[in-house]
Formats: sequence, C-alpha cells, structure tokens
Amino acid sequence: MKAIVTVFEKISSEAHINIPEGLAESGIRQHVVDHYNSGEMLPLLNIFHVDFESMSVHIGKKLQITWQPGKPWSSKRPYYFCKLGRFTLTLLTDTEQNLTRTEVYFWHHKQLIYTSEKEISIDLATVELQNFLSGLAVELQTLSHIEFSEDEV
Repeated sequence: MKAIVTVFEKISSEAHINIPEGLAESGIRQHVVDHYNSGEMLPLLNIFHVDFESMSVHIGKKLQITWQPGKPWSSKRPYYFCKLGRFTLTLLTDTEQNLTRTEVYFWHHKQLIYTSEKEISIDLATVELQNFLSGLAVELQTLSHIEFSEDEV
C-alpha cells in the first residue's frame, strides 16, 4: 500500500551577509531582497528554527484529473472541463498561439482561485494543476486548525 504524507512546516532561516556602507534603510532592504531573489543568499541560509504546522496522509492513488470535452469556442480552441467535488477545472487550448490555459473555480459561486496561461502541453498543464491542488489541500488543512472565539465575532 502506498501513502502520500504531506508535512507543512514553517522554517526560519538565517544568513550572515555583507551590506555595502552608506545605504539608507530602504537601500538596505532593497539590497537584501535583491540578494535573496538572485539566489546568491540560498547557500548561506542556515535553518534557525522549525515549527510543525500540520501533516496529512492520503492512502491510495493520487488524485487524477480526467478531462471531459466541452463545447469549443472554435475548431482551433478545444475546451475541456473536470468536476472535482466543489471545484470546477477548465482547460482551453489555442492551437494557433500554442497556448494552454487552465483555471480552477470553487463551488457554485464560481470563484476563480487559480489561472495559468502558458506555452505548454495539455499533459504538463495537467501536472501543474494537480500540483497546485495538492498544495491547496495542505494549506486548507492549516485553516482547519483556526479556532474562532465567540467574543471576537
């Protein structure tokens, strides 16, 4: 039997870097952000503290998205959809521009919670969508730990 265990942790890391002399506070902030975004800081980061947030276990097969053909807007723009519980997934391809657009809507309110439009294959777009949904499931587990006091309402 296979199980997928997802652990969500909050990790605090620390790095010691050199900052040029004479920078104002905003310049220091920008220098640190630029240093981090460039990737130069990553090898310097040391884990300082780890807080366990949540863990979930999914036993069995990984969720598979099965696309159903929908009514296309044109012959060059095939359309597909998939219903997963309270989520509606859509996939639209544009063969002329070589684009694949995916969207995730939540419940009957049709609240758009994810969209992606890239020059990728339907299969790769599906994998990215499955990864998004797996990550979303972990984040929703975190929300389940929130307790609201009646005094705060």
